[in-house]
Amino acid sequence: MDKQVDQYQAFDEAVPVLIVGGSLVGLSLSLLLARQGISSMVVERHPTTAIHPRVAGLTARTMEIYRSLGLEQDIRSIAPPFSKDSKVFQAESLAGQTFNDTVEDMSAFFTDASPAEGSSIAQDILEPILRNHAKRNGVDLRYDTEMVTFEQDQDGVSAIIRNRSDGTSRRIRAGFMAAADGSKSAVRKKLGIKQHGAGTIMNNMSMVFEADIAELFANRNAVMGFVRNETVMGALVPYPGTFIRSDLYRLDIWYDPNKESVADYPESRCIPLIRAAIGIPDIPVRVKTVLSWEMAARVSDRLRQERVFLVGDAARVQPPAGALGGNTGISEAHNLAWKLAAVLHGHAGLGLLDTYETERLPIADLTVERVTALSQQRATEDTKQITVNTLMVNMGYRYLKGAFEIEDVQDTKPINLPNEWRGLPGTRAPHVVLSQNANRMSTLDLFGTQFVLMVGPEGKEWIQAANEAAEKLNLSLSVHHIGADLTDSNGTFCSSYGIDATGVILVRPDGIVGYRSSEMADNPLRSLENALSAILFSC
Repeated sequence: MDKQVDQYQAFDEAVPVLIVGGSLVGLSLSLLLARQGISSMVVERHPTTAIHPRVAGLTARTMEIYRSLGLEQDIRSIAPPFSKDSKVFQAESLAGQTFNDTVEDMSAFFTDASPAEGSSIAQDILEPILRNHAKRNGVDLRYDTEMVTFEQDQDGVSAIIRNRSDGTSRRIRAGFMAAADGSKSAVRKKLGIKQHGAGTIMNNMSMVFEADIAELFANRNAVMGFVRNETVMGALVPYPGTFIRSDLYRLDIWYDPNKESVADYPESRCIPLIRAAIGIPDIPVRVKTVLSWEMAARVSDRLRQERVFLVGDAARVQPPAGALGGNTGISEAHNLAWKLAAVLHGHAGLGLLDTYETERLPIADLTVERVTALSQQRATEDTKQITVNTLMVNMGYRYLKGAFEIEDVQDTKPINLPNEWRGLPGTRAPHVVLSQNANRMSTLDLFGTQFVLMVGPEGKEWIQAANEAAEKLNLSLSVHHIGADLTDSNGTFCSSYGIDATGVILVRPDGIVGYRSSEMADNPLRSLENALSAILFSC
């Protein structure tokens, strides 16, 4: 990406948002933008979706996001079963002597704080679902296409992309660009954004293979395991199959990149290592692919530079412990999408885009720190050393400042159990079961496309104020009156959101509480106008 972009007199194509990288996070961002009515172009240098299983689980929070996009049923229909009581083992081999069994923290995947359960779907099975939905939603997908170079100016981004098959290039003009191009992000490097953190933890050689060992994993009820014997020391990870493909497994071992490469791991070397890890010397093994990867802990110093934003591994990389890497990237995309849409629709000022970094950079630091600690804790045989709660990290974080009205509270901790926040602005809106026309639903089912105002049972004065505020700001605002159009059968709504019967909650399109009034305001219209203006025109 060392060429300079010409001063274009014309462009071959124009698009509101150009997304560089069409893997898990890039595809998710394109769908989140499409739901907001924003077109995007996705350029992906690989010829198709992921062939490596990679991400091995979606948390409940991620499934909430996919639920809002209408993806949940498609994912459930194809995902393999997922156990709530999975373990991580340490053993001589998969079939050999056990040194230790640790009950895996599955709270990020199964929690009463969510209407959705996590999924064990692997990335190579998930991405085609995302791709198909993206196509149906009008996303312009360009596989086998690479970013050559780009430049920014006051009004947008000018880029050259090239088809890797036929060598043809196109000049693209975009309002904004999102870099979802992985841990070695060429976009980040061109921008000159540096990274901080512990850096490289270890380098792994990853062997993906087929073997008849599903029963051995089932007997251990394990989501993964660490093996150690005279021949091999590494990690074994299962990727349960579906009708799309058969079961796959991955063996990761440490290697020195200064002395070896993938070329030094032919099938003749890999199969004995895999058999030693399984513990059955003559078991048939079919090696599918061998890849190298770096386990690292790094966070980009910035997540935004003018009109370009970093998401996913381009923004931060972390150890795979807890399976939170891709899930965190999807939450980053969720945060960014509605803000880009609000600006592109003319509902918000450019200052709103500053809050992407303001909100997500501290969460990136916190997530990488906690996941790195979890990785270290899991490596010990002392299970009492595991103190990291993945539910708190993935769903219970708190933005300390950003696009919301800050409340003066004594509690400044950055994470908590999700329900303990009780509607505090800057945190995820709690899941509460409601009924509409006798049909049960979650409060979370109200969020996704626009701002949502939820009015307490005795706070009807807020409703007229909300309609007037939305009209003045030319903003789409969905208003729900608890006890009228929505029934709170369990009587838990107000306590869950920290308001009384006359109070109100304003929730952003990404499900984060933007404003809360615990009781009726002296001037409801002015209060809502001030809150919405503060959020949309953050600076």
